[in-house]
Amino acid sequence: MKKLIFIALFILPHLYSFAQDEAGVNVYGRLVDSSDGSVLVGATVQLYNLKDSSQSKYVIADVDGIFLFQKVNRAFYKLIVRSMGYKPYSRVIRVMETEMNLGNVLIDPDSKMLDEIKVEAAVVAMEQKGDTTQYNAEAYKVNPDASTLDLVSKMPGIVIENGGVTANGETVGQVLLDGKRFFGQDPLLSLNTLPADVVKRVEVFDQKSERSQFTGVDDGNTTKTLNVVTKEDRRNGQFGKVYAGYGTDERYKAGANLNTFNGDRRVTVIGMTNNINQQNFSDEDLAEVSGGRGGFRRGGGNLLVGAQSGITQTNAIGVNFTDNLGDKVDLEGSYFFNQSNNSRDQTTNREIFRGDSLQFYNEQQNQDTENLNHRLNARLTYNINDNNQIRFRPSISYQDNQSLNYTVGLTQDEAGNRVNQTENNFKSSNQSYNVDNYLSYMHKFKKIGRSASVELRTNYRNTDRENYYEDVALDSITQYLTDESDYTLSAELSYAEPVGNTSQLGVSYEISYRNRASDKNSYIVDPESGNKTYSTLLSNEFTSGYTVHKPEINFSNSSFGKFYRFGLAYQYAELNNQQYQPETGQYHNGFSALLPFAMGRVELGDKADMFMMYRSSTSAPSINQLQNVIDNSNPLFISMGNPELDQSYSHMAMVRFNRPNPDNNTSISNFTRVQMTHNFITNSTRYAEKDSVYTSGVVVQKGAQISQPINLDGFWTVNNNTTHSIMIEKLKSNLNTSIGFNYTRLPGQIEGKSNIAHQYNGNFKLGVTSNISENFDFNIYYQVDANRVYNTSNEDANTSYMTQTTGGKLNLIFAGGFVFRNDIYYQKYNGLSEASDSEYVLWNMSVARKFLKNDAMEIELSVFDLLGQNQSFSQNVTSAYVQETRTEVLQQYFMLTASYQLRRFKTDKN
Repeated sequence: MKKLIFIALFILPHLYSFAQDEAGVNVYGRLVDSSDGSVLVGATVQLYNLKDSSQSKYVIADVDGIFLFQKVNRAFYKLIVRSMGYKPYSRVIRVMETEMNLGNVLIDPDSKMLDEIKVEAAVVAMEQKGDTTQYNAEAYKVNPDASTLDLVSKMPGIVIENGGVTANGETVGQVLLDGKRFFGQDPLLSLNTLPADVVKRVEVFDQKSERSQFTGVDDGNTTKTLNVVTKEDRRNGQFGKVYAGYGTDERYKAGANLNTFNGDRRVTVIGMTNNINQQNFSDEDLAEVSGGRGGFRRGGGNLLVGAQSGITQTNAIGVNFTDNLGDKVDLEGSYFFNQSNNSRDQTTNREIFRGDSLQFYNEQQNQDTENLNHRLNARLTYNINDNNQIRFRPSISYQDNQSLNYTVGLTQDEAGNRVNQTENNFKSSNQSYNVDNYLSYMHKFKKIGRSASVELRTNYRNTDRENYYEDVALDSITQYLTDESDYTLSAELSYAEPVGNTSQLGVSYEISYRNRASDKNSYIVDPESGNKTYSTLLSNEFTSGYTVHKPEINFSNSSFGKFYRFGLAYQYAELNNQQYQPETGQYHNGFSALLPFAMGRVELGDKADMFMMYRSSTSAPSINQLQNVIDNSNPLFISMGNPELDQSYSHMAMVRFNRPNPDNNTSISNFTRVQMTHNFITNSTRYAEKDSVYTSGVVVQKGAQISQPINLDGFWTVNNNTTHSIMIEKLKSNLNTSIGFNYTRLPGQIEGKSNIAHQYNGNFKLGVTSNISENFDFNIYYQVDANRVYNTSNEDANTSYMTQTTGGKLNLIFAGGFVFRNDIYYQKYNGLSEASDSEYVLWNMSVARKFLKNDAMEIELSVFDLLGQNQSFSQNVTSAYVQETRTEVLQQYFMLTASYQLRRFKTDKN
C-alpha cells in the first residue's frame, strides 16, 4: 500500500503536467494599427519556438484583426507579425498559463518620413495595410448631399459603370457596413443608400470564404469586397432623405431613404414611386418569367446605350435589417417589393445569314408589360462556441408578369422581294415562385488547420405560363399552357488536415440531384365560339433528371507573401430524359470528366500582387433546350428542343495583376481571362424554301427560320482589360484610363453548313473626376467601342460598327445656398449601314436653392432632355444574324422637386 501511495504521489503530478502539455494553451490577441486604432486584416502571425523550431505555429489574422493559436506547448516563443505596409513586429513571450490573452498588439505603419508641414496639412488619401487598400474619406471632396457611390467614384482604382462596381479591374461582389453585410450582394444599392458624410474610410480587400474565416486556413476562395467604415459619431441615430416632385406631361417622382442605427442594430427603409424610368432596386426584380415567345428573342448579349428603353412607371419598397441576437447569433435580412408598368415601341432590323445569301427582317413592335415581384432574404449565423458554427440562408421570391405584344414583321431577300410577313398579337400571363435554402455546419478541431464541414442546399422553382398567340391575317388563336418545375438537392462533405505549419490537404465529396419537368399543352381556339381543340403537335410533356457525383482532393499552402492551391475532382453525371407526349421516348447518357483546378496568389514586392487561376467545369443543357416540342408562337422564327444534347465542358484560365501605390496615389491593374468550351450548345438554323407543312401538320412560311440547339466544339472567348488611376495633385483631380480587348469565336450551323462568327471588340475610356472642393464637383469622360464581326460562311455578312460616347457631370454650389447641376451625354453611333448611323445629345439641367438649418431643405427645378434629342438603340450579334434595335424613350419634361435631408445623431446637441 505504501508503494502504491508513493507511486500515486510521484507519478500523478507528472501525468497531470503531461496532460496539460498535451492539451496545450490558447494564445490569442488582436492586431491594431498604432496610428489610428484600426485593426489589421490578413496579417501573418507566427509563434516561433526558440528551443524547437518544429513546434512553431502560423496563423492569419481574421477580419477583426484577431489571431488565435491553439494547443501551444509551454515554452519560450518569439511572436512575429508581418503585414504589407507595416514594420515587422517581434517580441519574446513565455507561454505558461492555461489561456494567454495578449490583448491589443500595436503594429507601427511603415511609411516614409514626410516633411513636417505636409504631415500637418495633408490627409493621406490612400494607404495599403496588408492586403487591404484603404481610402480615407476626408481626402475626397464631394457635395454635401452626395451619396457614398459619388464618394467612391472619386477613389483611384474604383470605377462605376455598366450597372456595377469594379475595384482594380475586378467586380465588387459585396458591400459591408462596418464589417457586416449591407443589402446582400447589391453593391450599387448599398452605396446609393448611404450618404457620404457618414463615411470615415472605405476598405477594399479580397474577403475569404466563410470556411476560411472560421477555420483560419485560407482555401483560396475570395470575394472582392468593399467595406464602408462609418464615423464613430454617426453609428447611433437617424439619417436619410425624403423627396417629391411633379412636372409637365404628368411626370412625377417621390421616395424616401431612412436609416436607423443603434450600435449593432441597423434598419434601413427605402421606397420610390415614379413614371420617369427610375427602375427597380435590383436586376433580380425583373421577372425571369417574362417572354415566352420563339427563338427570335433568344441568345446573344446586348450593348444597351442611351436611356432606359421604353417608358416605365415604378412603385417599390425595400427594408434591410441587421442585429446581433445575444453574443452568439447574428441576423440579417431584407425584403423588397416592386411593381412596374412598361410601355415600349420598338423597331428591329436584322441581317440574316443564309449560307451564300442574306435575308433582311424588319419588325415594328408595341408592348405593354406589368411586372410584380416580392423578395425575402435572410442570413442567420449561430456561433455555438469557438469550434462550432451553423449558418442558415433562406430566400423566397414571387414574380407575376403580364404582357401584351403587337408585332408586324416583314422578311425580304437581297433584291428587296417579300419572302414572308406576319401580323400578330401575343398575350402572356406568367407566375413564378422560388424557394432557396442553404445550411452549413462547420467544426474545427483543437489541432490548428484541421476542420470538417457539411453543406446542404435545396432549391425549388415553379413557373406557370398562359400565353395566347393571335394571327391577325389568318384570324386564328392558339393558347399555350405551360407548367414548369425545377428542384435541386445537393450535399457536400469536406475535411481538411494540416500538413506542416503552412500547408493543408483537403478532401470533399459532393452529390446533387436536379429534376426538371415541363408540361406544355396547346389548344387551337375558335375566335367566334371560343371553343378549344387540343393540339398534339404543339404539346409536350417532358422530364429531365440530372445526377452528379463529385469527389475531390486538393492541396494548399499559405505562407508569407504567397498562396497556392491545386486539386483534382472526378465528376460522374447522369442525364435521364423522359418524354410522354406527343410520343413516348427515353434518353439516357452518362458523362465522366476529370476537373483539375489550380490557383495561386503571390506578392510582387511590397506593393504589387498577382492572382492566377485555372478551372474546368461542366454545364448541363436547360429544360427548354432539351424539350422536343415545336414553338411557333412567332411563325417566322420557329424553334424546337433537342433531347439528345450533351453537357458542355469548359476550361477557364485567368490572371489578375494589381499594383496600388499609396505613396503617389496611383493604381494600375490588368485582368486577362481565356475560356474554351467543348460540346458548346449553339443553334442549327435553316430556312424554309417554300410554304410547307413541317413535322406532321405545322405550317411553315417560305423563308421562316427553324432553329434547334446542337453541340459543337470550337467556342473561345478572350478578355483583357487594363485600368490605371492617378491623382493629379496640381489639378486636384483623378485621372482614370481603361483599355480593353475582347474576342469571341462563336460556332454555329446554317443550312447544314458550319459557320464561325469571329467577334472582335476594342474599347478605351478616359475619365477625370474632380477633388477640388465640396462646392465644385465634376466628372467627365470619353469612351469608344469598336466592333468587327467576321463570318466564315458568308463574307457579305461581315460587318463592323462603332460607338463613341462623351459624358460630363457638373455640380456647383454658390453663396446663399444656390445649386447648379448639369448632366450631359453625347453619343455617336456608326452602324451596320449609313442609314443606321445616328448621334444625339442628352442634356439634363437643374437649378436649386437650399435653406433651413444645415441646408436640410432643397427646392429644385429641373429639365430632362433639354435639347429634345434622346434616343435608345442596341446591337446584337450571333453566328446566324446581326441585329439593330431602336426603342421608344422618355422625352423632354420639366419638374419641380422638394427634398429634405434628415440628420439626427445622439452626439448632436439638438
